[in-house]
Amino acid sequence: MIGIRRTRSHQSLYHWWKLFRDPEYRLSDRKARADFRDFCHQRGGLGLRNDLRPRGSKSKTALIVGVSLPYVSMEGFVKKALQMAGFETVVLGYRRYDSLRYHWLAGNKTVVEFDDFDTQGDPDWVNRQVSALQSLDDWLALEYQGVHVGRFVIALAQRFYRGRLDFADPSIQEHLRKYLLVSVRRTIAGARMLSELKPDCVIVMDRGYSGQGEIFDLALSRGIDTLAWNFGYKSDLLAFKRYHLGNERDHPLSHSAESWRRIRSIPWNPENGNKVRQELFACYETQDWFSAVGTQFHKKILSQEMTRQKLGLRSDRKIAVIFPHVLWDSSFFFGKDIFRDYTHWFAETIRAAAANPRLQWVVKVHPAHVVKAKQDNDAARPLELDVIERTIGKLPDHVKLVHPDTELSTYSLFQIADYTVTVRGTVGIESGLFGIPVVTAGTGRYDQLGFTLDSSTPQEYLHKLETLETYPRLTAEQIELAERYAYGVFSCRYLNLSSLSLAYERDGKATPKVTVRCQTREQWLASPDMRKFTAWVGDGKLEDMLELPA
Repeated sequence: MIGIRRTRSHQSLYHWWKLFRDPEYRLSDRKARADFRDFCHQRGGLGLRNDLRPRGSKSKTALIVGVSLPYVSMEGFVKKALQMAGFETVVLGYRRYDSLRYHWLAGNKTVVEFDDFDTQGDPDWVNRQVSALQSLDDWLALEYQGVHVGRFVIALAQRFYRGRLDFADPSIQEHLRKYLLVSVRRTIAGARMLSELKPDCVIVMDRGYSGQGEIFDLALSRGIDTLAWNFGYKSDLLAFKRYHLGNERDHPLSHSAESWRRIRSIPWNPENGNKVRQELFACYETQDWFSAVGTQFHKKILSQEMTRQKLGLRSDRKIAVIFPHVLWDSSFFFGKDIFRDYTHWFAETIRAAAANPRLQWVVKVHPAHVVKAKQDNDAARPLELDVIERTIGKLPDHVKLVHPDTELSTYSLFQIADYTVTVRGTVGIESGLFGIPVVTAGTGRYDQLGFTLDSSTPQEYLHKLETLETYPRLTAEQIELAERYAYGVFSCRYLNLSSLSLAYERDGKATPKVTVRCQTREQWLASPDMRKFTAWVGDGKLEDMLELPA
């Protein structure tokens, strides 16, 4: 019966039955069909129909842990690139007809669900564990058959509750128990799925959440070639990384040891650093910087004087800018944090800033809050504001708060900052380009490479903030290291899309807009992005898709 449910004919019949029976389904499908027609006929989507599999060769299997609408059209590139590399693709997701249309268009014949492989899970084990899980640390340490189910559950719960997790709240306890039941069931189902499908390759996106994380862990433990893909820092870019048990906690844009060795070995020209700074400025000026979450939509770059004036900052005292992550997003995905979580880090950082009036402090609440709130229909104010009130109440005069909906571009802050503070945000890479020392509070990305102020304990970190005004600007040697790292990330690691284009609507939700350029098999096979991806996947060993100048 499960095999029948996976077939296109069964899903089509079920779709027509629901159209006949359910008025709300008909209404929803009307819009989905209109969007699909627009993609096919106005934005070149029919080009995805081309069969790119190598002729006469035996196909391998790639399992794609799928994304939902509206991102599924972008996933078409991943499918076509894997097919060109010799893979038959299978998508793990939900067999919703509005998504199935896109899967079938791109030549993906099979969509599987966790329920195809297990519906029971292990409720007895879950119930035994839950009574002993009293703290965040207890949950983060919880594994089931080698899979980090506790970490995935907490990351998902952090997102659902927007970081407002109270482990003593009975309703939250019950919610966590249900999440854990699901994660364990996905682990059991995922193991059976991998045994049945025997994929040669697995590719994921948000590998830290339940639903993707279980497959990620299982694939690594079985030695399956495991890839991750992410949206780029601007339009028409994607990023890819290969994972194994030795780098499973690394950020997708961290450099492997081999990549960093190669980047450090190239003859260095100061023009390389200037090139990255010019690219950075151009992205901020055009408001196309991490547009997948709309970070710079409707922002303006101001002069140093105007920025100081807008924020009420004096010109005779140094400035430190705190860049908090979205406190509930991507929690526990990467590296190791020296505080319990982003919220704990932010509370202690705000307390330290308030206690050090020798510096002027700027707290820049993450601009992605604006888009994420609209994407999720979330009317609550950012958690950072609650943390500030709970930690110190009213901010002292030497600490300024910049809200996410400000018109002030983040670039303006780099022009006035003497120090920046983050856990492992991209701002740390940007700061180094301007000679600004960055204080980090977590590993897994660019720490310990010679251009950051790193700590191994909370006490060490807080002491740095207590005496931050005594630290000098980066030396020329440190700036060169920062330039090399940034050059490797922004100039050599991203895949520039040529087979299709990817932009983001300024509709409040940063809806991705994909236009397919390649309309024939020959065009697809000749497209530079497809050829580069195929070579990297075919290598089977390189962690990073790194292309250095000849």
